Amino acid sequence: WQRICCCKSANDGGKQNHPVGVYLFLIGALFASITLGTTKNENEQFDLPLRFFGAPIAFWAMKDVSGDDWKHGFLEGAIPQLPLTALNSVISVCALAHSLYPEKRKRNSEPASNDAVIGRREVAISVGLMNLIFCPFGSMPNCHGAGGLAGQHRLGARHGTSVVFLGLAKMALAIFFGASALTLLDAFPTSVLGVMLAIAGQELATTGFVLLVRSVEDEVDEWASEHQSVEQDEIAGRKSKLLRQSTVVSVITAMVIISTGKTHYGAMSGFTAHMIYGTGFADFRAWHHSRQRTSTDSLPVTGRTHAKDDDDIPEERT
Repeated sequence: WQRICCCKSANDGGKQNHPVGVYLFLIGALFASITLGTTKNENEQFDLPLRFFGAPIAFWAMKDVSGDDWKHGFLEGAIPQLPLTALNSVISVCALAHSLYPEKRKRNSEPASNDAVIGRREVAISVGLMNLIFCPFGSMPNCHGAGGLAGQHRLGARHGTSVVFLGLAKMALAIFFGASALTLLDAFPTSVLGVMLAIAGQELATTGFVLLVRSVEDEVDEWASEHQSVEQDEIAGRKSKLLRQSTVVSVITAMVIISTGKTHYGAMSGFTAHMIYGTGFADFRAWHHSRQRTSTDSLPVTGRTHAKDDDDIPEERT
């Protein structure tokens, strides 16, 4: 089953796309049902028997929160989460949607833009509103993760109805099996979860590498268009150098995150490597100059600011 599901999920070029995620979920649910139906539960591993209803749909979760809880959550929860949310749930998910759904890009978007399907501001506002509205009523923190989008796309989800179906399934699970939801999840086979996570990780890593190569190619093409006299060997060497630098920065970021388990450590390490080994300082200078140019162009035109000669400039300005 694992080989069949992996092969099916990787075969996106066929005439018919199969909802492999649904197949894997049904397989896992079947094995979970067999496990719960045949277990003796001697060590009370599962909370049996299963109970319908019984769990509150919503409750006020802020009544017992103290000042120390706010401090602990801010220092060890909110601050470390900021790089992860900004990178994975805002920037990466917009870039991934831009790559996976080119037919849905906005018509008036810039060619170099990587958030033409949905903007980063809209995603950030959506994440903030979800957590501000629902978390006080007992909800877990939510986000629009790039891993979830990559997994859903690779496992067969292509339309908005898939998200509607997912939401209805979660609502039904919470309403009818709310008191035993954790028991059902504990019995779900980890091997099936491993297959689903491996497929999602492969899709995310592949798309990330494609975006990395594409960004390097776009940067080199823009540089070559500004320098018409450069030879192809020089263009190829510059492209190889930029690709090597970007790959090193990406690997350093991933290694620090995996080894320490701290996303903010990885973000800071990647930023430092990009500034020292990569093109961080050059990118910052270019950004600063563009901001200055934009602010200068936005100034109101007063007097004879478009004078071509020094003699045309009024004496008080000189």
